[in-house]
Amino acid sequence: MFTDLAPDYDRLNTLLTFGRVRSWRRTLVRAAGVRFGDRVLDVCAGTGASLAAVREAVGARGVAVGVDFTPAMLLRAEGVRVLGDALRLPFLDRSFDATVSAFALRDVADQPACIAEMFRVTRPGGGVAILEVGRPHRQPMRAGFDLWFRGAAPRLGAALGQGESHRFLARSIGYLPEPEALLGMLRDAGLVGVRARDLTLGAARLFSGFRPA
Repeated sequence: MFTDLAPDYDRLNTLLTFGRVRSWRRTLVRAAGVRFGDRVLDVCAGTGASLAAVREAVGARGVAVGVDFTPAMLLRAEGVRVLGDALRLPFLDRSFDATVSAFALRDVADQPACIAEMFRVTRPGGGVAILEVGRPHRQPMRAGFDLWFRGAAPRLGAALGQGESHRFLARSIGYLPEPEALLGMLRDAGLVGVRARDLTLGAARLFSGFRPA
């Protein structure tokens, strides 16, 4: 499915979020505390949209690495890319100053294992941040979001030949735990200072924490 999605993935994300996804990705990088010169891992990097934000933040002296299990996605990314499994990251413990992931947690088979792996490869004091689809808390924003994400979005995908894939992605929001439960997963992995933040009235949601120094 992700191989089929690769050619239109970024364009559809931009259309479906009315362009807000770019600012969400920059906020993700800031939430992880990424600094110039850092070594940063983007888990489930896909076509490299978040990886580009990481590369901009770390600059020429830093190292930005993207890992994904879909070759067709990685081929469209730029920078250092590694073919690998988010549940068994092919990196040593404490290899990175920060670790991020965008719109991927709902698609992994074992969410606590993915978060534990992100914790494992992050150095003490480093940040971990996860960006995911949210649902606005209040009506009528929630009703409007559901109409768009579950109804109009798959139709837009179908216009580009990706209808079935986007129907699956719309359903996959059901695999996300509630915000408090996800914060609990971050704490259980060992992260401290965990917090959740709504973006664009809850259309997206950011989760972050730090590995104890």
